[in-house]
Amino acid sequence: MKILTKTSFIVAVAAILTTATGCKKQLEEVPRANLYPDYFGTAGGVQAAVTGVYNNLRSSFGNEGIVYYYDGTDENIAGGSSQTNPTIWNSYNGINSSNGPDLIGLYTNINTLNGVLQYAPTITDATARTQYVAQAKFLRGWCYFLLVQTYGGTTATQQSGIPLHTTFITQATTADAPASLVDLYNLIIQDFKDAAAALPPTMTGSPFSANGIGKTATAAVANAYLAKAYLTRGYTEAKQTGDFQQAADITAALIANKGTYGLDLWQDYWDAHKPANDYGKENMFTIDFGVTDPLYSGNVQQGAGGFGINFMSVIQRFNYFTNTGVNNGVGIDAVPQKITGGASMLRDVYNHRPYIRIAPNGPYLTTAFADQIHDTRYDATFQTYWICNTTVAAGTNSTGGSKGQLIKTSNVSLTSYQIPIDGDTSILMPSADVTMARRDAFKGLIVTPKQFNNNVFPNVKKFDDPNRTSILDFSFRPLVLLRFSEVYLVNAEANYMAGHIPEAAASLNVIRQRSAYRTPADGAFTAKNQFSVTAATMGAANAANAAAMLLTPAQLAQLAIPNTTTGSTLCGMDLILEEYSREFWGDPRRWYDLVRTGQLTRRVKMYNPIGGPNIQDYHSRRPIPQTLIDAVLSGPKYPQNNQYN
Repeated sequence: MKILTKTSFIVAVAAILTTATGCKKQLEEVPRANLYPDYFGTAGGVQAAVTGVYNNLRSSFGNEGIVYYYDGTDENIAGGSSQTNPTIWNSYNGINSSNGPDLIGLYTNINTLNGVLQYAPTITDATARTQYVAQAKFLRGWCYFLLVQTYGGTTATQQSGIPLHTTFITQATTADAPASLVDLYNLIIQDFKDAAAALPPTMTGSPFSANGIGKTATAAVANAYLAKAYLTRGYTEAKQTGDFQQAADITAALIANKGTYGLDLWQDYWDAHKPANDYGKENMFTIDFGVTDPLYSGNVQQGAGGFGINFMSVIQRFNYFTNTGVNNGVGIDAVPQKITGGASMLRDVYNHRPYIRIAPNGPYLTTAFADQIHDTRYDATFQTYWICNTTVAAGTNSTGGSKGQLIKTSNVSLTSYQIPIDGDTSILMPSADVTMARRDAFKGLIVTPKQFNNNVFPNVKKFDDPNRTSILDFSFRPLVLLRFSEVYLVNAEANYMAGHIPEAAASLNVIRQRSAYRTPADGAFTAKNQFSVTAATMGAANAANAAAMLLTPAQLAQLAIPNTTTGSTLCGMDLILEEYSREFWGDPRRWYDLVRTGQLTRRVKMYNPIGGPNIQDYHSRRPIPQTLIDAVLSGPKYPQNNQYN
């Protein structure tokens, strides 16, 4: 999203909830960059305010704090280098108001947007006014939707957990109270409706895009989130008749009219995550980070990563250049497996910097990606081999003999992204167990799924940034928050919940069959032990795999089993959630998918051995941050969500 203004401001007023840090004694006014109310009366001021909100969203998605979006689920566990809080979130032992995620800073955005809506009528340019109001409506609905999914209750009698503010606050207040869940969803849905009716179908020509580059809100984006809001409300006791059908109808219309919105699926799943396609037809809504972009981000790439740079490419990456080893265990190996003579890898630009904040949960990883022949998404999502890039002594086999010395790649670089053109594989992570004879014949280290843990695991590679020039750089690729493939899955989920199983199956089959497509070029980045195609075999293999990816009679029977939130007997929702996993593994979303569907407690118990023993149903909403509670100094004390302290 390239915003055409050199001013990226955001109002922060003295209202309660407008700061993420809070105050214990008094609330103070903190205006930023002199963006005062009278500035809202101009088109430039309104555009600067909306731009500032988009800019400010980077703080919610750009750093390692993003782990709470998927930590403590069936998919992910806390990585070996996680800080204290992510470890607590994964174990569900000790979560409280001081260590839960704090999104209360979003009220700064909400108040700014309320200012836009209050002052926009003074703008004389009707076209510009319509666009600014539509963007503000979308963003306000989006912020409230994230807040209510994080802190909100699930019953009509519960509070939403958060206040509802719809007017521009310019004077300090020390009292506040949570709104009802019904009122929150009514506002969210109306804001998305209004935005969808007024936003353009594409970004081309929008004042919030540079010649179509960037992915701020469009009519399609607003409609997609409107569908998700109906879908999410439909699971709660605040639901209204037809919520699931509304979600199904809206997403069906988006699919039917995809050409109008410039949207479609790539034929090849790999293409959806290539940097060249970051602003392509499948990615709908992004948070941009930039490098030296004075129009939007204002970031300058630095050797240590720089402020606000995208962390997505590092938080799910293991420390490949240490003296890597995996101990033997019962049923795994006869002897410990370890590279001897020092590490076989050094940190280079291509393999990136490891943060190890999130690790795939092994028991579920092998379940979700059980089929890696017909389905290409495992190979497209995970890095499963590392080419030797340093000199290392020969390893030793199980009988004490030499394995032979690894040959390092000839084009290793510490200053540019260089795909290895030669060299031996030093670390390999096949998707199945191997024999000791296979290990002895392999010069490097083989790590099988039984050996995956929170320190050694396949990396999520789909966020890798080839434009990095330092071993310490983070990424400045945009973070994609909405993909067109999600529209199909929301359609499938909504139809399933509405009882329309054939329609749900049809949308699932579109996504599943797309995942069967492979090219020889993709095969160049797939481990040799995995399935790949050549120019000669591609046509027949893709046809066979596409046929194999259609839902089987057994899967269709499972899809017909209604959603159940207790027990371990599989239902249709399990099948849908596994499809979400394969399509979006690594995207910041899984906790919200499980909470929405009522599956968090059940699936954590089924698959996550760390969180399973402790998780309770009340964990399906996060605790109200202590910063909010401490800031309420007048009237009734701000209530904490049930069973938290």
